[in-house]
Amino acid sequence: MSIKVNLLPEARLVKLKNQAKKRSYSAIAGLIGGIIGAIIIVLIMLRVFLASTFDLGTTKINSLNAEISKSKTLEQNASTLQANLATFYALNSSRTHVTRTFSNFFRAVPDNVAISSIAIDGPGVVTVTGTTTSFADVSKFAYMLELYNLNYLPQPDLERKAVFTDVSILSVNKGTVEGTTNVSFTMTFKVNQEVLEQSESK
Repeated sequence: MSIKVNLLPEARLVKLKNQAKKRSYSAIAGLIGGIIGAIIIVLIMLRVFLASTFDLGTTKINSLNAEISKSKTLEQNASTLQANLATFYALNSSRTHVTRTFSNFFRAVPDNVAISSIAIDGPGVVTVTGTTTSFADVSKFAYMLELYNLNYLPQPDLERKAVFTDVSILSVNKGTVEGTTNVSFTMTFKVNQEVLEQSESK
């Protein structure tokens, strides 16, 4: 049988117990602090990762939006080009061949007829004003226009079809200028553009 005798005073025992408790509390606090620090580090790393991912995503989205914008611009340009081509084809199909119209018209004008003005009022529709010596000359000029390239002045580079059709005398007026009597007139006619187109394609 053994007998334990505590030779330390009571105050000393209490102090040792308190120190042991403090060490335990410090260890627990250190552990908790380490855990909190680790959590903070993980949260910071997660935030950095999310921020970088967000930046990459934003960059990618902006890049895709830019590509979409370019695609829309290209589509609009293509649509505009198609519309312009359609307009061009429409205009081209209804255009008046001005140069060939004028050259053939002035070949058909007799020497006693002076042309004052000539205007293209619409696709293939021409209005001319001029002067000559008599009413009969006006009628003869209209008749010769309709016969041009047929029985009157057939052109070697044109198919034997009427170039000028639907000749109509709009007005005829007789007057005297500086003692000379003349007849002024206005007439319209249509241009057979198919004949001129065929000659241009040869």
